[in-house]
Amino acid sequence: MTELTLTKAAGLLLIAGAAIFWSIIVAAIVTTLRTGSLPFKDSAAVPPREFYESIAAGPRWWQAVNLTFSTGIIVTAMGFALLSTLLGEAGDPIFSELGLVAFLIAATVWVIQMVSNLSLATWAADEVASTGNVPPTAEAWPRAFEQLVHTYMVLAYVATALFGAGIVASGLLTGWAGWLAIIVGIAGAVSVIVTGPRLAIPLLIHVVPVVLGILLVAQPG
Repeated sequence: MTELTLTKAAGLLLIAGAAIFWSIIVAAIVTTLRTGSLPFKDSAAVPPREFYESIAAGPRWWQAVNLTFSTGIIVTAMGFALLSTLLGEAGDPIFSELGLVAFLIAATVWVIQMVSNLSLATWAADEVASTGNVPPTAEAWPRAFEQLVHTYMVLAYVATALFGAGIVASGLLTGWAGWLAIIVGIAGAVSVIVTGPRLAIPLLIHVVPVVLGILLVAQPG
């Protein structure tokens, strides 16, 4: 694979990862406009019973949300892997390698959360639907799931900042893109740590990768 082809592939993967991740949000918004209510509940915003009831009421939505989010994150990780190679060849000493490690750990955390959602949370939802009661062991699970999301977001934002440092160090892309990634990455990680669920919006993670993806695809050659 030539360097130009690698550059285009990295950009397309970063854009595709965001598009996949955001697609289910768009679908949920369209459904809300049509029906007047979201097809699923945020575990951080409602009591456990209501959270599990929403899963039981829309099991296909629950599967689609988890699988789509996870696919988007995995595709983004592939894009970052290619970007790390490009940055290393362009002269970045270590930042992108650390960024890739951080994002791969973040992606692993998200996959663990997805598996928990599709197994433990689904089982609890079935129990609520059949018995009317939340299993005692399942009362704390939504909070645990939310902590996994927060952990993913902090690591993903740290990865974003490290990739930004790699861009600045290597000069592979325009300097403002690197500084944008650094500022957004640091600010995002701090905001999630300090405010918790109030600013923990995973879809924002993909804004910088899309910008980087567009710049990579637009590279001349």
